[in-house]
Amino acid sequence: MSNNDKNLKDMWNKTESVIGTSNFGSSDIEQFLTGKSHSTAQMIKKTFFLDIAIKSLVIILLGIDIFLYIGNIKVFVICLISILLLTGLIIFQLKMLRAFVKVEDYSKTTRDKLSSMLSYLKTKFYGIIMIISITYLFIFISGTLIYFYVTYGMVRPMDIVDVVVFLMFILIGIGFNFFVYRAQINYHIKHLKVCLTDLNENALKLVSQNIEMQRKQDRINKLILTLFLVLGFILLIAIFMNAFG
Repeated sequence: MSNNDKNLKDMWNKTESVIGTSNFGSSDIEQFLTGKSHSTAQMIKKTFFLDIAIKSLVIILLGIDIFLYIGNIKVFVICLISILLLTGLIIFQLKMLRAFVKVEDYSKTTRDKLSSMLSYLKTKFYGIIMIISITYLFIFISGTLIYFYVTYGMVRPMDIVDVVVFLMFILIGIGFNFFVYRAQINYHIKHLKVCLTDLNENALKLVSQNIEMQRKQDRINKLILTLFLVLGFILLIAIFMNAFG
């Protein structure tokens, strides 16, 4: 167990100790746990909303790029494909958000809510991270086009070295986002596990069974999402190299 996990569990145990030695009843404990689950849910929803807002802003920037480069068919194609992919990702993200809200709002008890949120994060883990991380690709493309227009008044000719450097920046940015958001979601998962473990030792066993069932159901969705992202990334890079090469 890492220091962060140990500290989190120690804080939870101290809280339990205070509750147990005071005049708090089961309703007070339930209220305390409800507050914990609500704060975790709010942070997760904020992560979704922030990325959707960023994607929406990038779509606006791509629209500006189309206006700036009127008559440049290659830039138009790049921007159009980017907008379509971003729109598809936002729609998919909104569906994931609605599913999470349903999990949070319609759970009958605090234990159900904690269990449902943990199951959701464990099964949707890589899907959430991939959708958020790939945003950087479109930020880079839209920002680069605006930079070229402001600096050169056109798309600057690029050689193979420029293309390789740009691809490295894109991969580094996506990778950085991936690890940052993976750490954030892992924190939420560990926090929920600590709460469930102290609430009921058998809760995690039931959650694990539920997670395994949901993973089997989500395999097709994960495959479609992965193919969508990979093909979109390859297509954009191919057009990007053709336009700037």
